[in-house]
Amino acid sequence: MADAIEWLVPPVLKALTGQLKFLGLPEARVEDFWQFALGDLRMNNARGYLAEYLVGTALGIKKLQRIEWNAYDLLMSDITIEVKSSA
Repeated sequence: MADAIEWLVPPVLKALTGQLKFLGLPEARVEDFWQFALGDLRMNNARGYLAEYLVGTALGIKKLQRIEWNAYDLLMSDITIEVKSSA
């Protein structure tokens, strides 16, 4: 049964670097997009992302990568962690 639904599981995503450029837009870099979309860390969604990053870094979790719609925010060994933040 696992083989029948294997195609539903996305491949592991490699982390982007800020210097990568968008195909067809040689002047646009990933870093430029990050500054556009998350340039103000006080924004409602950015605060949550920042909190997850800070907690994961403080816990020493290697290879931090946010997975949208995951059942948990961080995974440390076999412990799942849900991070909450407020203004």
